[in-house]
Amino acid sequence: MHAIPFDPIFNLPPLVSLSAGVLANHHDSLTLSPAEHSVVRYTNESLIVQCKAPSPQVKLQWRSPKGEIISANKGRIHIEQTEPEQLQIVFAHITLADKGNWSCEATEGGLHSKSYELIVYQKITFTETNSVSTVKEGQNATILCEVKGEPQPNVTWHFNGQPISAETNASKFRILADGLLINKVTQFDTGEYTCRAFQVNSIASDMQERTVLMKIEHKPQWIHTLHTEQQYAYINGTATIECKATAEPPPTFSWSRKQKRLESNEHVYSIETQPTWSRLTIQVRDAKQFDNYRCRAHNHLGSIERVTRLDQGEKPPLPTVFQLRGYNSNTFDVDVDVQRQDKAKAGPMDVNGFRVQYMTEAEFKADAGKWTNAKHKDFPYEEGASLLITNLEPDTEYLIRGASRNLAGFSDFTKVTQQRTLSLELRASSSCLLPSLCQLVTAALLLLLLRGSH
Repeated sequence: MHAIPFDPIFNLPPLVSLSAGVLANHHDSLTLSPAEHSVVRYTNESLIVQCKAPSPQVKLQWRSPKGEIISANKGRIHIEQTEPEQLQIVFAHITLADKGNWSCEATEGGLHSKSYELIVYQKITFTETNSVSTVKEGQNATILCEVKGEPQPNVTWHFNGQPISAETNASKFRILADGLLINKVTQFDTGEYTCRAFQVNSIASDMQERTVLMKIEHKPQWIHTLHTEQQYAYINGTATIECKATAEPPPTFSWSRKQKRLESNEHVYSIETQPTWSRLTIQVRDAKQFDNYRCRAHNHLGSIERVTRLDQGEKPPLPTVFQLRGYNSNTFDVDVDVQRQDKAKAGPMDVNGFRVQYMTEAEFKADAGKWTNAKHKDFPYEEGASLLITNLEPDTEYLIRGASRNLAGFSDFTKVTQQRTLSLELRASSSCLLPSLCQLVTAALLLLLLRGSH
């Protein structure tokens, strides 16, 4: 279907001019152009139909489907005398009300009248514009989707892309003339509901859809039901307590100690909050800070609270071993160890893991010798295990250091080890991550070959 240019003066679609293409077979006949018995148009389109008499002496007039004579010379529907024997009817913007039989006839009679049927289609439109709907949990929800079109479109519903069958799930859904009814909504009903309208007529087919995000209002709920009620820290160390909750509208988080609300400050407390979680970091300066800390999440529908006890622990010892066992163009194999208690004497303050920090030499210089923006990777304690730092840049100088970890926090970091990753060319010639081991294996193979030759 070719695009129709717009009229530059009135900014309207041009009137469709239909020239006379059918001549009268007899001198006393009227002719219409177009000569079809029916003409199809969409609403807001334009149309011109010409009626021609056999001679200028015959005066013509147009009648509407209601029998009214069209006499206006301007307006949405009007007539124009283009030639003495021609009278055309002009539709500037067609509406659904214009459908029906339009007739051209002689004013004094004596000639057969000519008529055509105007068939009007309307493209799919949605009357609702809201894209978000909010409903309280437990109530019934109606998602409105009033669809207009001619012929009347067929409507289907989808939830998060999946079809909704009101027949197989009648207790939950009911399709209405202007929407979808959802009974007793729960949080599982949160999501996107799509109203999809289909229309087929004699000249084209069309499909349009409208999506509404439905949010279910509910009071806060903890995301993790299991709660660590006791945490540890040591003096001059830090402790981080976190609580996660979901709610609609999103919860407001607050922290308190001894019924006094805590606020972020540079010396003791730092509070970071996102829509579903809040994190309290405590700089432990003295033993008074070992106490109960309360997290509260609330909205207008309710609130929930959790208390975490912060007790004094022991600072873990510095790793006794921190060295590279091997490396290639994108990986470091790190050997870390620490002195631990015998398993029989192991307690809650025993080392349970390690943290390895690393950054490029260029990043270290750009940060003025600070490790604030260094990357890190945490590992659980496992005797003799390989700690692999991956996804490194080839042929790049790295700084790397480590610390041990227990329930009270991290130890001091080790001295910095500096190592350059291999270039990609060197990696292509050798895939060994442990160069010294590769040399030993090669030497052993050569020795076996020499012995075999004697």
